[in-house]
Amino acid sequence: MFDPTLGLLTLLVAVFVAAGLVVAALGGAPQLRGLAEALRPSRARRRLLAGVGLGGVAGAVFAQALGGPGAIAWWWPAGLLGGGLHWAEAQLGRDASPLTRGSGRFGQVLKFLSACAGVAAALAVGALLHAQQGAEVLRDGLGVAAWAAGPLLAALVLGLGLVARRPSGERLAGALVAVALLAWVVLALAAVLAAPGALAAGLSAMVEGAWSGEAALAGALAAATQAVFWSSFAAGPGLGGAAGEADEPAERVVTAAPLAALVATLAGLLVLAGADPRAPVFSGEPSALPDAPAGAVALERHLGVGLQPSDYGQTIVLAPGLGLEAGKRYDVVLRADPRGHRAGEVIPGDNLVVVPTYAVAEDVDAVILRDKDPARAKNPGFDVHIACTRERVSTRVGEFWKLRPRDPNINLYQLMRARDLDGPFVPLRDYHFAASVRAAVDLATNQTQHLLYEEPRPADAPANPALREFITLGYAGPYFDPGGATEAPPLAFAAAPGSSLAIDQRVHLRLDAPARGLELGFVNRLGELEVPPWDLLAGVTTAVLPHRDDPQRDVLVPVQSRLAFGRLRFASTDPAIAFGDLAKTHPDHGVPRLVPPSHRFAAEVRAATRVPEPRPSESVLIPLHRDPRPAGNPGYSLYTPHPAELLQAGMQAPVRDQFGAAQVLPGLGSLGRAGSSAGALVLGLLTLAGLTFWLRCGRRFAARCFGGGEIGAVLAFLVCVVAGPACDPAALLRVAVPAVGLCVVLGLTALLLDVPRLRRR
Repeated sequence: MFDPTLGLLTLLVAVFVAAGLVVAALGGAPQLRGLAEALRPSRARRRLLAGVGLGGVAGAVFAQALGGPGAIAWWWPAGLLGGGLHWAEAQLGRDASPLTRGSGRFGQVLKFLSACAGVAAALAVGALLHAQQGAEVLRDGLGVAAWAAGPLLAALVLGLGLVARRPSGERLAGALVAVALLAWVVLALAAVLAAPGALAAGLSAMVEGAWSGEAALAGALAAATQAVFWSSFAAGPGLGGAAGEADEPAERVVTAAPLAALVATLAGLLVLAGADPRAPVFSGEPSALPDAPAGAVALERHLGVGLQPSDYGQTIVLAPGLGLEAGKRYDVVLRADPRGHRAGEVIPGDNLVVVPTYAVAEDVDAVILRDKDPARAKNPGFDVHIACTRERVSTRVGEFWKLRPRDPNINLYQLMRARDLDGPFVPLRDYHFAASVRAAVDLATNQTQHLLYEEPRPADAPANPALREFITLGYAGPYFDPGGATEAPPLAFAAAPGSSLAIDQRVHLRLDAPARGLELGFVNRLGELEVPPWDLLAGVTTAVLPHRDDPQRDVLVPVQSRLAFGRLRFASTDPAIAFGDLAKTHPDHGVPRLVPPSHRFAAEVRAATRVPEPRPSESVLIPLHRDPRPAGNPGYSLYTPHPAELLQAGMQAPVRDQFGAAQVLPGLGSLGRAGSSAGALVLGLLTLAGLTFWLRCGRRFAARCFGGGEIGAVLAFLVCVVAGPACDPAALLRVAVPAVGLCVVLGLTALLLDVPRLRRR
């Protein structure tokens, strides 16, 4: 997420504690006095509450990810100190101090730097990160597409900002914020109370996590305090945002920070009550499907358990318990491999492939070549697809399709020899037919068994291979085929136990690369690392040379890539390291590896009713991809691989693609799907409130920094809102945390310098 040892964040904690303690001492514990004003209406508090909701929820999740559940326990003292700082801001904001008037060079510099840091924080946290978090909640809770969330939020924020310019509109907006916060508290309380065991376990984890010996040794207290403090100020305004009104007590603003602590505590409990976002979603059980990653399951039952020749020709021994009766006919299908079948022959002199004019080859227009290496041959990403023209010809031995490469520069025979490719394979159709069943006696066991066979075809039937040839070609099946036109089902994965997935739900998942990179590809004769043309690999600029014994001695190498002959090729840009000479220069290191970015995809949750016995205990997930089954490289360009290809290549088991506020939605599952949807809707309203709050802060900071330019600040803010959902949240945090930290440190420094005036007041 971010490095908790950053000097800026360490300084932030020190300044925060110092300022909070000084204010508490000089102000006579204003946090406690403010409790008496908690239920009275306050314009300043309404403004603060606009930033509490989503910031508190997301901050709680970030805090737990950084410091464990014990981080939430430290939110309360941090919230009380923050409430005192809001009181001090309200007291000092009634009139201008020498610093706020900007007299003196130091005051002017501090004012300018604080305003610049405030603008950066408003854009990074208030626009980009807030929009990203809100879009993630809307995506998982309400099904709003990420590309639509940004423009939708920007339009609503602009409209809400125009309404709030009027006094009546501002009061209405404040009332909506209060109602949304109350609704969130009620929903969260109902969800945690619906599972008393989870509530007790969550509170226990928060208390024990704050005081355990391991947490003390790891500096969890400091890390949790940093996370809590950052999150509190992401939800709140920082210095200058709590300026009090002249006609109301300053104590009325101190309840915003403790309320943020309450929101964060409930969010933390929901995260602990829901499914662990880091737990794999797919089952790790070995797959019964050939060349399929762990957890893969079929959505149709294979009818055969063996082959047996007979007077009827090739027969298939049927599995027991299917309910098929001897003497009857059934519609069945043999499934073609999307990676093609070896049904053609290369004619080197003519640079073409000939394929019999079978009906299952009616629409063949490509030739597929596979890698000869056994490991790479299992990965469809290494396949080379060659688009071809076709011509039907008649010969003495029958009719054939002549497949010739569309690119005249491709010589099939030379390409196969030069790059160690096997083939040719051609993509064929599924074969649907009516099969008959007869009873027979197994001589080995003296038991009755049922055999399935294809009856003689009519004379006018389309030309196709015999049943024995289909099996030799590698067709899978037979499978039931009601109606004679059943489409091949997509590849599915069994859900991991305890994944808490609702049937018909769409979940968003993420595949992460191993820390030391993917063991993928090989160094070719040109000294380049050759890998499949996956789009997520195209942007990689660094390769890892793994040490054979000590991961600490891995070497990072800058690389550049190019696309050639249906593969991505990476070459070292370090003059001292050549991939072709690693055996000499780095004998203790292995083949270069790549660390690609995370691959994000969606999957639908379905009941396991179509899965053959023994069925998995949980539901199944079907990845949403343009290819229902892994088909591999479709041509010479980059492509998005099927998740099964990435799993097969060594990517880690998928986890929920939730980074922040969306992690609370599974915890609302105890209220049913309606509860999760209601929670997402409420968080969406709080997102709008937070965006409006930060937009106001950005305009104020821009006016301080540039002496105007509010329209430009609004436009920049809205552009960031539109772009936020498309950004990586981890990258946003790396930008947002320093911006907020600098803003807060400068603001609290100004507050400490104004302490004498606070004491006089």
